[in-house]
Amino acid sequence: MICLVPSEPLTAAVDFKIGFESSMKHKPFTILTSLAIAGLAALSLAGCGSSDQGKEASAPSGENAAAATTQAKEPASGASEEQGEVKFSYGEVAYTAKLQSCALVEAEDALFHGPAFDATGAVVGYLSGDFTGLGDSASGEARINFGATKNMQSTDKFVAMGDVRSDIVITDSSDTSLIVMGGAWEQDGTKLPVATLNVSC
Repeated sequence: MICLVPSEPLTAAVDFKIGFESSMKHKPFTILTSLAIAGLAALSLAGCGSSDQGKEASAPSGENAAAATTQAKEPASGASEEQGEVKFSYGEVAYTAKLQSCALVEAEDALFHGPAFDATGAVVGYLSGDFTGLGDSASGEARINFGATKNMQSTDKFVAMGDVRSDIVITDSSDTSLIVMGGAWEQDGTKLPVATLNVSC
């Protein structure tokens, strides 16, 4: 819609009056036509005003537009990064680990790691596990490095289980779970009771 806004309303009013008086004397039919045109022009101006106001109300601008765009792009908060859990136990001692990475391939490989916690829920270190040949002759190791904060970070104190110092037995292996049993030991070589490693991805 093309909107025309008169720049000199006072002059237009005077011209309209003169034209009106002249038309009354000479052209009565033209007066009605002029009045109709004037009415349509007024309606057009009113429509333009309401249309512009509607556009301004519906379209966010400035900081509001930026905030709306940012909010649309932001992912839902509270999403968990955990990919699984490990329970590592021997004798009466038990640890758990909240896995940040967990990849299990049935009868083939297992690779996982995450921060380790004691029975009270306190963080004690970082657990890393790597096993191969799960369906045949399994080999590998799972270890909790006490005081570590990331994968493969070695520390002076740890507890481990695997085929390095003992035979291991795979009692369950799938794409979502792994159970390993075998001897465990500490950093100085001290043997521990038979350990059970239960991995869930």
